[in-house]
Amino acid sequence: MLLANASTGSIVVFTFEILMMVVSIMMIVIGLFQNKKSQTGLSALNGGNEELFSNSKERGMDKVLSIWMLSLGIAFFVITLVVCIVTNTVLA
Repeated sequence: MLLANASTGSIVVFTFEILMMVVSIMMIVIGLFQNKKSQTGLSALNGGNEELFSNSKERGMDKVLSIWMLSLGIAFFVITLVVCIVTNTVLA
């Protein structure tokens, strides 16, 4: 009985790990499509940020990609927690 439970648990963990991989690949692709208007990395090194007080709102595709990235990040976090909980409770 315990062996069947561990087998089922490992299948569930494997399924969630595949789902995590798909979500992470989607996050990478969306990150590549996002607009790179400012040079935040270089401005952080130089100590300046010209767009600090500018009124710039995300519109159109930028907003859609930003919402998708946030949603996928939350999904990735939740799936990771589920994998950790299942691994520590069922497979232990």
